[in-house]
Amino acid sequence: MLQQLNKCLFVAIALIGTHSFASAIINIEDLRQEGEVGLFQSISGSLDASRGNRDRDFYTFTYRIDNNSDAVDSFLVMSQSERKYVGDVIDESNFFHGRLIFKNKSKLHYELFAQRSENPFRNYRKREVTGLGFRYLINDHARLGMAFINEDEEDLNMINTKTDRLNIYFHDDFEVGENIYFNTTIYVQPSIDDFSDDVKSSAIFALDFEVNEQVTISLQYSRFNDNAPPLNADKMDESISTKFSWNF
Repeated sequence: MLQQLNKCLFVAIALIGTHSFASAIINIEDLRQEGEVGLFQSISGSLDASRGNRDRDFYTFTYRIDNNSDAVDSFLVMSQSERKYVGDVIDESNFFHGRLIFKNKSKLHYELFAQRSENPFRNYRKREVTGLGFRYLINDHARLGMAFINEDEEDLNMINTKTDRLNIYFHDDFEVGENIYFNTTIYVQPSIDDFSDDVKSSAIFALDFEVNEQVTISLQYSRFNDNAPPLNADKMDESISTKFSWNF
């Protein structure tokens, strides 16, 4: 076990500082304390810096708090990231997400959530989302969700767009080795009025190494697609990141 864990740590450390030019997608399913009752908190982040001909700095910081009872689960996720190149900020983002989950004795639970994000380097000033839907427990490690969401987006030209969307997501977190988990989260968000031509989607794949009950190292690949993006924005971006998490 110790030899296997040392190999995992070596791979994680080797990949620290490996980032694409896009911001990593925040995975709200990560570190979710589903099935547990009580108050839980976690802090995660990554830091990369280099000096020489090109000075580069990058950090990301995420705080999460879960408050679960027998009837209701709730959580709040807050994240801040910034990347500098030769002293100039080339990428930064803020992210807030809050959710209430109303539980019952069946496998079908109901959810109410709100989200706000700011990322001018994806060519939008802000994106606000509110939604109502359900979450189905497929088995002990897989979930399927569906919700109706209202999206309010403002681009860098101060053009505001409001869209009603259907939000479909799938999450699976299964063990592939001792204390090693493969985490998959996929979102598809088509516009209700333009189901085929206005679709946002994202996919997050992560390999989680549980060092102990408090510390987790994650290697994450994420991809975001928007086939009707803001003016001058790319339809797709990708990110690779290494994240350290501490639960308390």
